[in-house]
Parts: sequence; structure tokens; C-alpha cells
Amino acid sequence: MEDFIMKKLVLALGLFAVFSLIFSGTGMCENISNIQLSPSPHASLALNQRVEITFDYTTNEAGGVRIFARPMSGGSLTPDYAAHGSPNYPIGSGSGDGYFTITAGDALVDEIQFRMFNDDQSVLLLEFFVPVHYIFSVHSVSNIQFTPNWPTALAHSQDVDITFDYTTDEPGGVRIFARPYSGGAATPDYSAHGSPNYAVGAGAGTAYFSINSGDAIVDQVRIQMLNDDQSVLLLDFFVPVDYHYAAHAISNIQFSPPPPASLLLNQDVDITFDYTTVEPGGVRIFARPYTAGSPTPDYAAHGSPNYPVGTGNGDGNFTITAGNSVVDEIRFTMLNDDQSVLLLEIFVPVHYIFSTHSVSNLQFMPLWPAYSTSNQNVDLTFDYATTETTGVRIFARPYSGGVPTPAYAAHGSPNYAMGTGNGSGYFTISSGNTLVDQVHIEMLNDDQSVQLLEFFIPVEYFFFGVTTAVAAEENRSRPISYNLNQNYPNPFNPQTKIQYEIPEAGRVTLKVYNTLGGEVRTLVDQDENPGYFEAVWDGMDNWHRQAASGTYIFRLESNGSVLTQKMTLLR
Repeated sequence: MEDFIMKKLVLALGLFAVFSLIFSGTGMCENISNIQLSPSPHASLALNQRVEITFDYTTNEAGGVRIFARPMSGGSLTPDYAAHGSPNYPIGSGSGDGYFTITAGDALVDEIQFRMFNDDQSVLLLEFFVPVHYIFSVHSVSNIQFTPNWPTALAHSQDVDITFDYTTDEPGGVRIFARPYSGGAATPDYSAHGSPNYAVGAGAGTAYFSINSGDAIVDQVRIQMLNDDQSVLLLDFFVPVDYHYAAHAISNIQFSPPPPASLLLNQDVDITFDYTTVEPGGVRIFARPYTAGSPTPDYAAHGSPNYPVGTGNGDGNFTITAGNSVVDEIRFTMLNDDQSVLLLEIFVPVHYIFSTHSVSNLQFMPLWPAYSTSNQNVDLTFDYATTETTGVRIFARPYSGGVPTPAYAAHGSPNYAMGTGNGSGYFTISSGNTLVDQVHIEMLNDDQSVQLLEFFIPVEYFFFGVTTAVAAEENRSRPISYNLNQNYPNPFNPQTKIQYEIPEAGRVTLKVYNTLGGEVRTLVDQDENPGYFEAVWDGMDNWHRQAASGTYIFRLESNGSVLTQKMTLLR
């Protein structure tokens, strides 16, 4: 077995954490993508209850590969786990499956380690970590179902009904409670169920809650299991939801096609939504395109029927009929029946480009998120339309943190003739350890002197560098000072990236604080070698609850150096 060096590179605690691998030898092209977990993360499971896993893979390893998924807790393999073996997955592309469970003790699985080996498992080809949140215990509350489904708008005092399964070995039985939370605290003015005694063993239960007043977005439900006299907390976790309680609300807004998108003039954007209102005579609801704070010129849009008092759903549409426009917001208004009183106004950020040119129906393969070695292509196909008489050229380029990804390779472009048609392209990263978080789409005229169209598609492709061990040591650059960059994007929702530089080995902490100095989230707390790093904050606190909108401070400490920056979270 040839030697290789493995150096840990924390890229995104809170969204993901990955290991960069430096190998002897070149030419590997491996990836794992389309990972599906059942039950989904943020789950409480009984001991010996399985988490089932499916995935797609690609390899050019002639003898095939073996793929393993293993539970991790606090950076190490979770004690008392049981997990799948691996068949030989043949060269090419295909799909696979696996599972894991915990057989004893109480455990929080916070990551799943994925590893791809050659057939005899002498060479590690690919390794990465996927963040999860699974609680394994002799106590569990699982298979939680909510009615109505979220996201949706609800009238005051309208119940959200909950069903669940449970297990416990508590001899005297347990009591189970579900409580609504907003921005990390119990939602004001809620009503909720009590709890019977659920007997030792396994069974099923029900619960409910509602909000009686105010404008409240319930973003989590806290599930607690206590012993019979409620003196001992046996289980405590949060389930993300999205319920909007208000006298008037518009929620669960869906756009088709979803933004960002490039559209032709007179092509409709269709909209559906849920609503709630206490207006006795009913309401009218309108959606209108906005550009830079004003109505977009030359728009056409839907009218509104009378939506009756209570809760329900509706639809609408809009388009742009002339010119070249970027729609950056949709203004939603709710008015009383005769439109004399504005009851509600909200703006939803979008990104629609309307023009005589378009690039649409973009399809990526592999699906993202995907985890690949260097030089593994991401292929894409698209439809296009143009009125440019001499034809156009269309390019797709990978971006990371708002700039072109270093060491990328990508397709050229033929001349795409005037009219409509379809095309294809690809990109890859040839070296380094990189997250590609956007793909830049550009249409130019034939001689590339005029840009006709430009937009960005959010993606999530992880690439891991492959090079020789000696070259890696010789070529690795080293920062000359501590540096904490401004987060990007800022303001942000739902996530933001934080890049930092460490010039010497030592303990590194990167934490998020509120403006009162209270710790909100620990992103990094470990020993690091010199290097360039990136973390991602997903807007959650240390207890996996959503942080509220506002200003936050992120603070980097290492070897006596302290650096801080401010950032803004917008919900």
C-alpha cells in the first residue's frame, strides 16, 4: 500500500465537516451523491432502531470499490454501533445502500462518516462527513407526524395535531410533551396538551398546540419525555417546523419555476400560497414583481378573487412583457374586499431575469450535494432561447464564496443558433479542497464581445485534492498572520461562510455570540495546523434551535490572538 497523508480540514461545522485527503498517485475520479437518510435527521430513536441510507456513486477504479457509512459522535466513532458491510460496487456509476444503529447506552450521533475504498480496502479513495442529529436511547419519541403539514398559515387558536411512537424502560411510565418554540424561546401565548402516563415499553401517543394571539412563526417544536412525576427529564430535543399564526398571514409561498431563473418575455411565473385572515368580509391577495424597490416596468399580473375568512390557499402569476428586467422581490399584499384597507404587506426576495434571451431547465449530474475527488466532472444540460441573429455562446463556471473557484476546468461553447434549442457543458476542480457553492451562467454573442445574460445557480459540490505526498508538503502555502475575513454573504439567510487563516499550530476556537455577549454557537474548537480554513454557520444555536434575526459577533481565538467581526442574520 502506498503511503498517503491525511490532514483534517474543517470546512463547515454546522452544515458539514470534511476531511481533505492527500494521496500518492493521481487519476482518481470518485464521488458519492444523492445521499438519503431515513428517518431524516433531528430524530429520536430507540436502541437497535436503524437509520437506512441510500446513495449514488461514480468510480473509475478498475476493480470496483467498497463504500461504508459509520456513525460519529464528537469526532470519534459512536460507541456500540452496528452497521452494514459493503458489496463490491463495480466501475462506473450506480447506487447503493447501507444502515447503522446504536445497540447500547445513550448516544448523540452528530455526523456520518462516508468512506470509499478500493476492493481489498488497502487504499482509501474518498472520505467525508455529513452532519446529522440522531439521539439513540432506551427512551425515544419517533415517527412524529404533524397535521396540517408545514409550512402553512394558521388562524389563532387553530390546533396543530401531533402523533408519535415512543419507547421507554422507565418502570413507572413516562409523560411526553410537545411545545411550540419561536427564535429559540417558547412561543408567547400558546396552548398545548397535557400528557397521560405512557406505560413502560413501546406505544403511540398524541399531542397538540395552538397560538392564541399575536403574529408568531413557530419554527421548532420541543419534544420532552419525563418520568411520571415529572421530576426527571429523560429526553429533550427539537423538531424544525414552519407554522405562521396571525390575524392575517400569507405563507408556504411556492414559485414555478423556482428562483433563480432566466425567463423569456411573457413567460409566466406561477405562484401558490396559503393564507389566514379574520376579516369578516374576506380578503383579496395580490403578488407583484419589484425591481430595486419599485414595481418592475411592463409587468402583467393576476387579479384576485375574494378569499373568505379563515384559512385556505390561493394562486396567482406574473410576467414581464417588454425590455430586459431583473425581478429581485415579489410584493404580496392582502386587502379587505373593497381594497380600501391594506391588512398585510410582505416582500419575498427572488431573482428572475426576463429578456429575449434565456437559459432554462438546467439539470446537473451528479445531483448536489455531491462529494468528489479532483477532476471528477459535474455535467449539465440546459434549454436556451435567443433572438441574437448570429447565434450565442453559453458558459457555466464554478464559483466559491463569490469568486471563480481556483483550479477549475470547464467546457467551451459552440455557436448556439438563433431561436430555441438545448446544450450541455461541464466543470471540474483539478486540485485543492473546495466547496463550489454557485454556478455562474453566462450567455454572450458569437464573438463574446457582448454579455447578453448572466445569473448564478446555488449548488453544493465538494471537491477533495489528489496529489503526491511530497508535492503536497512542498507546495502547501502558509499564512503569515492571523486573519478573520468578513462573512459572506452578509446579511444572510439561512447560512453564511466564515473564512480564517492560522499561521501556526495551536488550539483554535471560532464562536458566535449575541450582542449581549452570550454564546450562541461553537463552530470550531480543536487543534489546527497552519492553513486556510472555512466554517459555515447555518443560523442554529448549540441546541440546534434557530437563532433570531439580528446582529451577531463571531470571534476567532488562537495562541493568544483574538479577532472579531459582526454579521447580520435576516429571517
